[in-house]
Amino acid sequence: MKIVCPDGTAEIRELLTPESETKLETLGSFVWFNDRAETSEGYLQRVKDTDGVILNWDMPVEVLKSCQKLQIISFLGADPRKFVDLSVASRMGIAVTNTPHYADQEVATHAMALILCCAKRIVHFNSQLHQGGYEKGDFTSELWDKTLGVVGLGGIGAEVARLAQAFGMRVLCWTLHASPERARKHGVEFVTLEELFQQSDIVTLHVTHIPETEKMITRNLLKSMKRGAIFVNTARAELVDNLALAELLRDGKLAAAGLDVHDEEPIRHDNPFLSIDNAVLTPHVAANTARAQNNILKIAVDNLVAFFSGHPQNIVNKV
Repeated sequence: MKIVCPDGTAEIRELLTPESETKLETLGSFVWFNDRAETSEGYLQRVKDTDGVILNWDMPVEVLKSCQKLQIISFLGADPRKFVDLSVASRMGIAVTNTPHYADQEVATHAMALILCCAKRIVHFNSQLHQGGYEKGDFTSELWDKTLGVVGLGGIGAEVARLAQAFGMRVLCWTLHASPERARKHGVEFVTLEELFQQSDIVTLHVTHIPETEKMITRNLLKSMKRGAIFVNTARAELVDNLALAELLRDGKLAAAGLDVHDEEPIRHDNPFLSIDNAVLTPHVAANTARAQNNILKIAVDNLVAFFSGHPQNIVNKV
């Protein structure tokens, strides 16, 4: 049996623990590439005779269709739908797995960091001081007794709610799976999406991008936010009408936005948020910690071991 990572990096490879290495060795040969093939033909040469793949980024559909021996793709991430054609994989009988909850705490912490940067204008003041200025300007925003709206109450959203409560915030939440029991467990108030946007001082997104959530954060929802509110997105850019968000930031309706995800990544030079001073941007690094990457690799390897031992786990497609 052969396992291949066709599109890894040296940095991620170094985080593979001896325990995971041993597990892979029990399956057979293991090959790791520290880059992505420049062509589909080159990519296919790496994976055409493999039984299992650890996928760091994406697999071109033309490559996938040629992998007649492949049985499983173990994706390094929570949502492989943008990176693997699940319908093609299902037709070919190839299982696709994910790595749920590998970075809940890290992403939640990053969301709170963006909230704090926006509310306390950290980036602005740091830049000003480095340029020789020392103007305090208008008051910054406090978090105590403010209302945070959490869109989505999975592992990350629940952790954001917990962190926000430690700052003394009231937490509203929208989810498809609201219940009195969940409200009590997490100390949140469930409301409609419209109510959440209207009542919150800060809104943070923590839902998965699927066809049903595409552009779910509409222009009208964004316009309904309080003047001076803050918007944070560490989930997916595709959830949001980002042109409307940029306009509201420029017009001063919103005080700031903290964005870790972007319509095109790497971010394009003409991205509108690059020219907006009250947009705090990071390059999709919310989960970029050694602990999270150790977790993601461990789960991905365990997915392979479980699959080949006849006890598959974390499969996201129909096979």
